[in-house]
Amino acid sequence: MTTSLLIVGHANTGKTSLIRTLIRDHEFGDVQNYSGTTRHVEKISLLLGDQPLLDLIDTPGFEDSISLWQNRQRHEHQHVSNEKWLELVQQDSSLIADFEQELKVIKQLSRCDIILYVIDLRQAPLGKYLDELSILACANKPIVPILNFSRNASNHEKEWKRCLAERQLHAYVRYDTVAFYLADERKLYQTLQSLLPEQYDQLQALTKQREQDAELRLANTKTALAELLINCATTQQLCQSNTPTANESNAFEDSIRELENRFVERCLNLYAFRKEDVALEALPIHQGQWQQDLFDADTLKSWGISTGSSAATGAVIGAGIDILSAGLTLGTATTLGALIGAGLQTGRSFKSILFNKLRNRSVLALKPESLITIFWRSAKLISHLHHRGHASQEAYQGESASKIPSTDIAHLEVLFQKLSQRSEWQSISQLPDHALIRKLNQEIETAVESNQ
Repeated sequence: MTTSLLIVGHANTGKTSLIRTLIRDHEFGDVQNYSGTTRHVEKISLLLGDQPLLDLIDTPGFEDSISLWQNRQRHEHQHVSNEKWLELVQQDSSLIADFEQELKVIKQLSRCDIILYVIDLRQAPLGKYLDELSILACANKPIVPILNFSRNASNHEKEWKRCLAERQLHAYVRYDTVAFYLADERKLYQTLQSLLPEQYDQLQALTKQREQDAELRLANTKTALAELLINCATTQQLCQSNTPTANESNAFEDSIRELENRFVERCLNLYAFRKEDVALEALPIHQGQWQQDLFDADTLKSWGISTGSSAATGAVIGAGIDILSAGLTLGTATTLGALIGAGLQTGRSFKSILFNKLRNRSVLALKPESLITIFWRSAKLISHLHHRGHASQEAYQGESASKIPSTDIAHLEVLFQKLSQRSEWQSISQLPDHALIRKLNQEIETAVESNQ
């Protein structure tokens, strides 16, 4: 059996936005920053498996509830029941011109099972809103207030709760259609369970399904980030001479940007967002250094990364392989091994450095601080998408809202140095079960959680 939920409220309180967030679809209806966007009734179903469980009915917003409620107070209506008054209102052709949108809502009241009344907490509980509740109460259907924009810094939640309690509406759901949290949705389904005991098990199954879907999306984006970081760490551009040409530098920079772009697109697809929902600015390139660095000094500092920090200084794999391949002779192989430490594989990576020295060629590679920045801002992107409502209108631009902890920078530098040496992992279809991979996954888990 399908339950019908009527989504009602004043114009521009977020009714369509609520449905978009519940169904994870930004294309339902029309969401704009002006009132009266929805002008007709729309319906869409939430599925349990492949079967509809909840019908979500979007309605136009109330525009003149005060005058309509005054009609209820007229002498000829004082002795009729609330339900009868609703019938009379629909039959009165003289009201159509003044209450066109309200009548569309009233028509649906007799057809629904539960009313979800969406409240914009940024607005105080004015008389027009209270009259809307009075009109809805005439249908004798359960009303569940949805407190939208609940995470807005300045809201009127206390005043609204008091007004709702005066109308015996003690069961409400705090929700936010812009900043989505699964716990809010779980509370909504729990409230519906109390009103629909005969569908308790189905709603419980729906809740579990939604939670499992969310966990799977998050796990897949974390895997995508691990693959991005390994590919970025192991990407190298072999140059034809000791000094990279402009074309070689550009090719290397573009290859890194393309890797990140594919990661962003993959995350957007997993969370069913559009490309325009994320507008990461082009990563600035520092042109003055010989070894190409993905980020300039100012960008790194904005994330709390110093270009002179611990492992990023000196001749180390990952900080610029081209440094190692220049100015060294075959007789200094022992010195070279001491410089780069025990983490260097003595196989392919070591032979490649010496071979390129003999041919007087340099290699472009990312430095650890650049990899750390990609890592951190990608973790922030995952966290943002996980909590982004499908009614959000502003594109996420990936600003560095907080500095990366210095303790994280130190051990991440070491990790990325080691990963940079694993050239055999470049673009492999499945990451191996390896201690370095497990360590990287742990760092991703911690970073995503810290940005929640």
